[in-house]
Amino acid sequence: MKNIKLAIAFMALFIFTACLDDEVKKEKLTEVKKDKYGIPWEIDLESAFSKAKRENREVIVMAVSKGCSWCRKMKSGTLSNPKVAKRLQKYILVQADRETPEERKQLPPFKHVPVLFFMTSNKELIDNMRGYYLPEDFLDYLNEIEE
Repeated sequence: MKNIKLAIAFMALFIFTACLDDEVKKEKLTEVKKDKYGIPWEIDLESAFSKAKRENREVIVMAVSKGCSWCRKMKSGTLSNPKVAKRLQKYILVQADRETPEERKQLPPFKHVPVLFFMTSNKELIDNMRGYYLPEDFLDYLNEIEE
C-alpha cells in the first residue's frame, strides 16, 4: 500500500512540474524586455514571430550591432519619441544582432546597421528602412507603408 501511495505521489509531482514547464514556456513566448529608452522588445526573433501570428500583427525587426552609435540614436531619439512609440504599439518589435549568424540568416541580406525590416508574421518582407531617421521622417515613412 505504501508503494502505491508513493507511486501516486511521484506521478502527481511529475504532472505538476510538467505543467509548470508549460507555463514557463508560455511566459517566455510573450516575454518583453524594455530597454533603457522604454522600447518594448521581444526577447528573440522566434518569440516575436510566434506572438505576431497569435495576435495577427506585423513585426519590425531592427538589426543592430554593439557599439553602433546610429543604432543608439535611432532608439533614443526616434523610436522612443512619444508619437513614434504610440504608432509602434501596433507592431511586434524585436532586435537582431548583425554579428549573430543564427539571427542574421533569418533576415534579408544587409550590410549596414541600423536597418529596420517590416515583416509579416510569416517572415515575409514588406519593406525595409536603412539608416537613421528623425521622428517626423519616421512617422511619414510609417504613413506611406501603412496605406
